[in-house]
Amino acid sequence: MKTKTLAIVLGIAAASIGGAYIAISRGTRTAEFEPGAVFFAELGARSGSVDRIELERSGRRLELARAGGQWTLVTSDGYPARFEEIKGLVSGLAVLKGDQKMTARKERHAELALAWPDDSGRGARVRLLAGADVVTDAILGEERANPRAQFIRREADDQSWRVLGSVLVDIEPRRWVEAELLAIPDGEVRALNVNGLRIEAEDGADGKVSYKVAESSPLVAPTDFDWTPTRRAAALRALPSWLSRLELDDVRKAKADGAAADPAISPEFDMVRGTLKVNAVRDGDAVWISFDAKPKEGAPSAAEINAKKKYPGDPYVPDWTEFAAKHAGWQYRLPAWKLNSLEEANKIPAASEQPADPAAPTVIPSAG
Repeated sequence: MKTKTLAIVLGIAAASIGGAYIAISRGTRTAEFEPGAVFFAELGARSGSVDRIELERSGRRLELARAGGQWTLVTSDGYPARFEEIKGLVSGLAVLKGDQKMTARKERHAELALAWPDDSGRGARVRLLAGADVVTDAILGEERANPRAQFIRREADDQSWRVLGSVLVDIEPRRWVEAELLAIPDGEVRALNVNGLRIEAEDGADGKVSYKVAESSPLVAPTDFDWTPTRRAAALRALPSWLSRLELDDVRKAKADGAAADPAISPEFDMVRGTLKVNAVRDGDAVWISFDAKPKEGAPSAAEINAKKKYPGDPYVPDWTEFAAKHAGWQYRLPAWKLNSLEEANKIPAASEQPADPAAPTVIPSAG
């Protein structure tokens, strides 16, 4: 069905092509191209057969592929991709219209961000394929405003053009998949445990929920980590709402022989309708997480909460059984900002809270 949808969308563009298709399809005879005509005329006829997309920018590569009616992100181990984003890329290319003939001198391509290969990140390469056949292979360069335009050339042709319209080539995996993992509403988290610390919810007389550290609890394992007052305050500030906006930067299949979860950054959440264990694994500078989720028997329905969700980021409570099945076998790389909030308490040095020793000698720094 989605393949047919893409073909219908691009069929509208094909209807306006007319004689321009003949001109553009004759090898690289760019002199015959008509300004105002659809630039990638071949897309109108072959959009439905496109089954692979390759994107390159800044020395990085991203690949999407279609099999059995489902698009996946090949470079992220075949994670399901969002069809709307793919449709937007292909249809965006299909409606670009030639506006002005630019330079055909290869040495001047860099001025328009059309040199290739290019590690600067200014330009990007887009390849659309149908099986082994290349449907479109183009270099997209800098954009211009008033009117909105972009410099472009076919990879095999030195002739460059300015086209009306522009297409963003984003090679960040989060752009092509469902980046939102969770958006848990306020008050849904009733308690959490992390690295020997337990935080519990308190219901106020005004109906608002606050959180406090449980001074001693049999529900958490002993730890050697020194939970100083400043570290506790940091955990109280960041962790109870940590699931309110949880997104991914990248995704991969979980490694069967991977490293063990780091208890310092692997919280376990006890919620009204389920429990969630976050298993955080360090891999170089990145942290990848996976989930162990379970529903609670007899928990109240979340239908009223979920009915209000209209946009990404709006609070909702997932069906925890479905959530567990959907995310089983996958690991998600945390964005830096989300990792920082998870690690905030761990980064505070315990020594910073120790009072100065009055018997210690005063050290006067040298003038040098």
